[in-house]
Amino acid sequence: MRRLNTENAPVLTRADKILALVVGLSAIGLMLYGRYTAEAGGALIVELAGAAPATHALSNYGVLPVVGPLGASQIEIGPKGARVISAPCVHKICMRRGWMQRAGDVAACVPNGLVLRIAGAVPIDAMIH
Repeated sequence: MRRLNTENAPVLTRADKILALVVGLSAIGLMLYGRYTAEAGGALIVELAGAAPATHALSNYGVLPVVGPLGASQIEIGPKGARVISAPCVHKICMRRGWMQRAGDVAACVPNGLVLRIAGAVPIDAMIH
């Protein structure tokens, strides 16, 4: 049986552990900061293939029926924002998207040609020149 040589094994010092903790907490803080600094949207833009986009205020609660090439989808506008509650597509990815409430949030039902988008200023994540 081989024995491990522990003489040259790296050892974490107290400073290494503190640095790792600070970096980890900073990463978590930046993720949370980015999540809560996005502006809450005020309008839902509904785009359907072959039709002009329609805008609906997020303050007008209710259910919107939208008919696409596959059939009818239902969009709910409520206190948490907007979401797709029924769709004729197979995989229902648009429904699994859940509530949209921040500017720039998007849900799409590609088979039915439906795109939902929350209007408003979208914060910039990165810029490349």
